[in-house]
Amino acid sequence: MYVPPNTQQKKPELLSPAGNMECFFAALENGADAVYFGLQEFSARASAQNFTLADASKAIAYARKKAVKVYIALNTLIKTNEIDRVTDLLLALEEMQPDALILQDLGLLFLLRSRFPQINLHASTQMTIHNLAGVKQLKQMGFRRVVLARELSIDEIGNIARNATTEIEVFVHGALCYSYSGLCLLSSMTGGRSGNRGRCAQPCRMRYTTSTDEGGYLFSMKDLLTIPRINDIMAAGVHSFKIEGRMKSPAYVAVVTDAYRQAIDGRLLEEDEAIRRVMTVFSRETTHAYLFYGMNDKTKRGEKHKLSHDRAGSNCPSPSYERGERGVVAKSSTDTNKTGQLSESNDIKAANAINSSYPANLGLYAGVVVKSEKGQIVIKADADIGVRDLLQVFEHDSAKPVLLHVKTITMDGKRVYSIKAGNVAALNTQQQFKRGAKLYLVSSQKVNESVTPKIPKKLVPAKMPVDITASIRHDRMMIKGIIRQFSWSKDYSMKLESGINRITEEGHIRDCFSRLGETSFVLASIRADISEGLFIPLSILNDVRRDYFHNLSIAWQEERERRSREIKKWIRECVFQDTLAQHNRNQTISHMRTPMKGYEEEYKDAQGGNECSVDTFSEDAMRLSVKIDKLNYIQHIPLERIYKIYLAVSDEISFTKERDAMNTLSQIKDKMVFSLPVILRDRRDGLDTYEDIKIIVQKLIAQGFRQFQLCNLGAMGLFEGENVQWYADYPLYCLNPLSAAKLRELGFCRHTLSPEDDKENLQTLFSADADLIIYQDTPLFTSETCVWANMKRRCPGMKECGFKKVTVKNEYGDQFVAINERCKTLVISERPLSLFPGIPKLLEAGQRDFRIDLCWRDYTPEMIEDIFSGIQNRTRMKYSSLGNYNRGLR
Repeated sequence: MYVPPNTQQKKPELLSPAGNMECFFAALENGADAVYFGLQEFSARASAQNFTLADASKAIAYARKKAVKVYIALNTLIKTNEIDRVTDLLLALEEMQPDALILQDLGLLFLLRSRFPQINLHASTQMTIHNLAGVKQLKQMGFRRVVLARELSIDEIGNIARNATTEIEVFVHGALCYSYSGLCLLSSMTGGRSGNRGRCAQPCRMRYTTSTDEGGYLFSMKDLLTIPRINDIMAAGVHSFKIEGRMKSPAYVAVVTDAYRQAIDGRLLEEDEAIRRVMTVFSRETTHAYLFYGMNDKTKRGEKHKLSHDRAGSNCPSPSYERGERGVVAKSSTDTNKTGQLSESNDIKAANAINSSYPANLGLYAGVVVKSEKGQIVIKADADIGVRDLLQVFEHDSAKPVLLHVKTITMDGKRVYSIKAGNVAALNTQQQFKRGAKLYLVSSQKVNESVTPKIPKKLVPAKMPVDITASIRHDRMMIKGIIRQFSWSKDYSMKLESGINRITEEGHIRDCFSRLGETSFVLASIRADISEGLFIPLSILNDVRRDYFHNLSIAWQEERERRSREIKKWIRECVFQDTLAQHNRNQTISHMRTPMKGYEEEYKDAQGGNECSVDTFSEDAMRLSVKIDKLNYIQHIPLERIYKIYLAVSDEISFTKERDAMNTLSQIKDKMVFSLPVILRDRRDGLDTYEDIKIIVQKLIAQGFRQFQLCNLGAMGLFEGENVQWYADYPLYCLNPLSAAKLRELGFCRHTLSPEDDKENLQTLFSADADLIIYQDTPLFTSETCVWANMKRRCPGMKECGFKKVTVKNEYGDQFVAINERCKTLVISERPLSLFPGIPKLLEAGQRDFRIDLCWRDYTPEMIEDIFSGIQNRTRMKYSSLGNYNRGLR
C-alpha cells in the first residue's frame, strides 16, 4: 500500500548502524542521513568488529564529502584504570571531528565538557532517559540530543518532542532488550560480562523454565519493525530515526536502510515486498512493541496486515508483524495538559512482545515440506527461493531448526535456478524432514547480490583544517597556521625581486598551499599580505609549503602530547585534591582512596609529600545504612547502629497519609532519606508517574523532610527551588572518580558504588561520600514487558491481575525470581549479593560507609536478624553470591 509522506512535517534523519567498513558503505549507498559506529574500545557492542581509529578517520572524511553525519559510540561505563586511554582516544577523535559522540558514563561527560567543550554530545539510550524532565536535565548538562528509552509510547515521545528543545532520537527497527537499557545487570551479575560495558552475553535469549515446567525463551523480545507506522512516528516530531544493528551484516544494513529511506520519503510502493526483503537479511518475529501496543490500528491504517503463512494448529514460530489490535483506542498524541503531562490512561500490558518458542533469526516464511524422499524433499513454496539460498527448517516448536543449503532445484522434472511462491519443487538433500515441516528463508542470494556495497579502493583519512596567514616581503616570508586554538609560525629568509612580466598574488599562494597531498592537513582559508610587485617563483613556494607543513605536523604532535599530559594532570588534580578535601572534612579516620596506577606521586603530593597511612578500623568506625521498601522493617532494624535509612517511595506506600507512620519517621528525621523510583514515566496510568511522585515529594518536604535519593537524572526536576539534599543511588553509575566528581558538580552530597563493580576498581573509588552495598537483591531486569502476561498470552489489567511472582531457572540451573512490581517485571536472583566476609579488607582499604538493601523480598524479622548477625560476624550469608567482587568485571 502506498502511503504519501506528510508534506507539512520535516523529514527525520535516518540513522543507520555500521559494525565495519562494509556496513558503513552499505548505509551510505542506501540513503542513510547519518551513520553511527563504535571503536575497538568503549563501545556498547564490544563483540562487533568495530572500527580502528584509521578506519574511523577515513569513514568520517568520506561521509563529510557526501554530506552524511557520523556519530561515534563511546557508550560504556569507564573504569578508573581506563581514564588515561580514553583521554588519548578523545584527543584523536578531536582531530577527526565526528559530528557527535554518544555517551553513557557521567565521568566521560565531565571530562568532555571540561576539556573538549567543542565536541557535540548525544545521550545514549543506556542513560535510561524516559521522561520530559530527564531530557530537559540533559540539555542543561550539555547534550545536544537524547536517545529515548525504547519503552516509551508514541504519545510520550510526541509529548517530549513538542516540549523539549533538545533533538530527540528513537529506535524504529531492530533488536529489543527485555530490560530498560542501562538497568540490565543479569549478564554482569551471573557471569561478569557487563551490558553496561558492551559485553552482554544475552542471557535474555536463553531458555527458562518455571517450577511447573512451563518453559521457553521467556525474556526473548521480538524485533522492532515500524515501517507500516512510519508516518505516525514522523508526526510525533522526532528528529532522528535509529536502526539497531551494529553486529548485523552489510546486507541487513543495506536492505533495512533502503526500506526506511523509501518509507520516510513516501516512495514505498510495495510495503509487503519491502518487509519480506527485510526478513531475509535478519529478523526474529516482529512487533511495534511499546510504541503502539495500546492503539487500535483500524482507526489509523486499516486492517491488520498479515505476511505469515496460516499456521492454524501449529506451534512453529511465525514471522508476522503486528498493527496493534489490542487494547483501547488511544487518544490523539496532542492530548496533554498544561504542564506537558500526558493524560492518557491504559493499564493493559502487551501480551505478545515475547517469542517464547525461538530467540534467534527466524527469517521469512518460505513454505512447507510436502513429502520427503531419498535424496530430496518436495516443498510448496510461499516465497521466492533460489539456488545458493539458505533455509532453516522447523519440524516442531521444541526442536532446533536445521539449516538447509539450496544447491539444486527441480520442477516438473527440470532443473531450475529459482522458484516463486505457489510453486511445488524438489530440493536435493540427504536430510529427511517430516511432512508439514516449515521452511524459513534466512539468506537470499538474489537479495545479497543486489545490495553488495562498493568500497572505494583508496580512502583518505580525515584532515585537520588549517587557517594560514602569509606575510611576504623582499627579504623574508612569514607563515602562520592556526588549528583551532593552536597556532605555529615560521620565518623564511630569502631574497625576492619585483616582477617584470608577472607578479605573485594571493590566489597563487592559495593554489600552491592547497596542494597538501598526504599530509594530515587541509587548507581551510588563506590570507596573504604581499609587498607590491613581488614575484615568487613556484619552486620557492613549493619548498616553503613542504617545509612548513612538515614542521607543523611535528609541532602539532608535540602539542597533542603536551595536551595529553596536561589533561591527565588535571584529572589527577580533580581526583586527589577532592580526596584531600574529603579527608579534611573527616579527620577521625583515614579514608583516602587507593591511588590509580601511575598516579602515586600526585597521591603523595595531595598529602603534603607524605604517603597516606591506613588505619585499622574497629566495628564502631563502620557506618551502616539500610534501604527498605516496607515501613514495618523499621521495627526490626537496630536503629542505633544505622546512619541513614533509605525508604523506597511509591504511591503504594501511603505514609504521607498515615499519622502514626509520619510520627515514627519524624522521630528519626535526620536518618530518613526517601528513595525515588528509577522509572518515572510521564504517562497517566496511576503507576508511579512523574506527577504522582512529585505530589508525594511536595508532601514530604512540607513535613520537614529534606533528604532524597535519586536513581535517574530525570528526578532532579522534582526539586526545583527546594532546599534539599540529594543522594545518588547506583543506577547513576560511578565506576571512576570523574563520575563521582560529576555527581558532586550536579549537587549530590553522596553517591552509591555500583553493585556490579569488582574489588580492584572499587578500591580506587572509596571515599567519605560513597556508599558500598554489601547486601542486596540486585535488580537484574527492570522491564515494561510482563513475563506472566506473555506466558499466558493475555493481560487482564492491573485491577484484575493476580500475578505476584514466579521463579524461573535457566539451562545452567541458576534460579531467578520475576516479580510484578507495579506492572513492571523486576527480576532478581535467588542468591542475593553478600560481601560480608570482605568487610575487614574493605575497612583496611579505607571504605567506611556500607549499605544493606532489604527490598523486593518479603523479609521476616528472623531474616533481618540473620543479616545483621552476618555483618557483625563477617560471615557470608547462605545461598548468596559475591557477584563480580572477586572474579572481576569485564
